[in-house]
Amino acid sequence: MTAERFRQIASNAGDNIRLDPKLLAIGPLWTNATITLDMKYADGRNINQKFAASLKTVRGKYVVATIHSDDDKQPANSITTYDAKSGCYKFWGLYGDTTTQGSTVYNLDKKIYSTYSTYGDGYVEMGVGAYTDTNNWSHTVVLKDGVLFSTRDVTVVPAKPIAK
Repeated sequence: MTAERFRQIASNAGDNIRLDPKLLAIGPLWTNATITLDMKYADGRNINQKFAASLKTVRGKYVVATIHSDDDKQPANSITTYDAKSGCYKFWGLYGDTTTQGSTVYNLDKKIYSTYSTYGDGYVEMGVGAYTDTNNWSHTVVLKDGVLFSTRDVTVVPAKPIAK
């Protein structure tokens, strides 16, 4: 996905077009949530933050999440969709004019998932997570050139479901 396409999708106001059943299958989607982030860096630094997040659906095939941080000058967006060709879920983020892409594979019966993405100059992220109707937890390992860079633990607690 190009940066221009990412911005077009993310800037959409959202709509009420019925969401792709594959996106509905990955658990409840929340219009508003609180994200708790715990980052541990290999150099010993730790960052613990809470963010407000909002979510909308676009054209029935994209889920756009926006994270609102007091530390950042502007909100950060991510986009998720189902890719029938690969049989997995794709997600993107935008940093400046560079889009990053990753993949998520779900075990819908067990409500667990794994993620994988590469970006920048030698970064690789691998994560695992689990979800219920009221929480989503994940643990991600970030490598830089094959060496541990950081770990990230995230908990998402919803305020209001969009769809289930």
